[in-house]
Amino acid sequence: MFGEMFGPLPKIWFTDEDGQVDERALAGYRETGVVVAEWDCSPVPGDGGDVAAKGEKAAAQ
Repeated sequence: MFGEMFGPLPKIWFTDEDGQVDERALAGYRETGVVVAEWDCSPVPGDGGDVAAKGEKAAAQ
């Protein structure tokens, strides 16, 4: 299990593309240890599921 190997999931796992934490989902995870997630494997343009979090570019090393 992930938690046993790496510890509890950080808040970033519960953060949307605008940087807002889903406090309800985070609290549920902290109480139960269960995460429920869904995603589009092949997004349809304009369905609202074709967004990605804005982030910093990693520097190549």
